[in-house]
Amino acid sequence: MTREMTENTKQRILEAAAHEFASKGFDGARVDEIARSAGVNKALIYYYYKNKEELLTILFLETRDAVVALMKSGIMQNIDYTKPDEITRMISAFLDVLEERQDVIRVMLMETAKRAPINKLVFDILADIIALMFSIAEDQHVPVDSNKSRAMITEFFTGIMPVLDYVAYHEIWMERFSVPEETLRAQFLESFLSTHFAFMFTNKGES
Repeated sequence: MTREMTENTKQRILEAAAHEFASKGFDGARVDEIARSAGVNKALIYYYYKNKEELLTILFLETRDAVVALMKSGIMQNIDYTKPDEITRMISAFLDVLEERQDVIRVMLMETAKRAPINKLVFDILADIIALMFSIAEDQHVPVDSNKSRAMITEFFTGIMPVLDYVAYHEIWMERFSVPEETLRAQFLESFLSTHFAFMFTNKGES
């Protein structure tokens, strides 16, 4: 098997695993079903990966790497944070990257709510992303909350989690309430800017 064929096979396995985890949760997911969906022998999965935990870990880390790559691409550095249109374009770019990994985001939300070892990895990933956000903001002299504890809480609960929720549930919302995708995204972004970003830019004290 050539290197390209190997990488393609591993990618099919990861995509099948993401769908299986998102559909049934980590505990309910079965390697047999992942193998069937990927069109490979079950033994081949264990040849490439130790177990389900490694599959899930790789999916989470690949998602983190995609977000970090976007953050370091200049998208956060080359905008005027006083202009809502530019902030909207930036958040839309993050939504695009995350929506390509919707199944991973869905299982991430499910597993984070559990008191299991895997949720430590998820929180470590989210903490790393938040820290990088703050580092870039400081480099750009963006006015953010100088109370670091409050800033972390705000970024997690009013920034990251609403974005992940949107990615996980927007298709269900569109179907349930017959809302076009373009309209839903526009209204989400408008609400996001008027709540999360408004708070982050106006609460900069130490209290």
